[in-house]
Amino acid sequence: MKRLLLLLAPSLIMMPLHAEVRAAARAGIFAGSDNHPAGSIELDARYGNWSFAPAYESIQGGYGLHAVHADVRRLFQNEQKTFWIGAGPTFVSSSSSSMTTWNIDTGFEWRAKSRFEPFVAARFYRFRMPVFRDTLKGSGAVISVGVSVGLR
Repeated sequence: MKRLLLLLAPSLIMMPLHAEVRAAARAGIFAGSDNHPAGSIELDARYGNWSFAPAYESIQGGYGLHAVHADVRRLFQNEQKTFWIGAGPTFVSSSSSSMTTWNIDTGFEWRAKSRFEPFVAARFYRFRMPVFRDTLKGSGAVISVGVSVGLR
């Protein structure tokens, strides 16, 4: 929880800078890692063509697996759509082990006149952690659909 608060702090600092702040929820599968269901929530602080997007992700593959991401994204946007590509550190942990790795994140969002905007996204990362007498491995992309909402 401390890590998540540390990741959210830069987004909260950006709010007074007239950044566009959005919250999002995603649901999908961790393709390439036994196709386990995954869900995440994120905060996206956009300023110009850049954004900072911390996220919390839960993977339903056993061992209480979850990840915290801190991505910096480059935005390509027009009036109807936004495309992004980004990367950042990922902190993966299970019930008895944790590790730090990196991720690559990309997505496509349809901009709407309302505060709610649907998107599709993929986040690729890999991890290998000892858990009890097993080794927990994951490699692939979390492919998801979601919706974001403007907070301001």
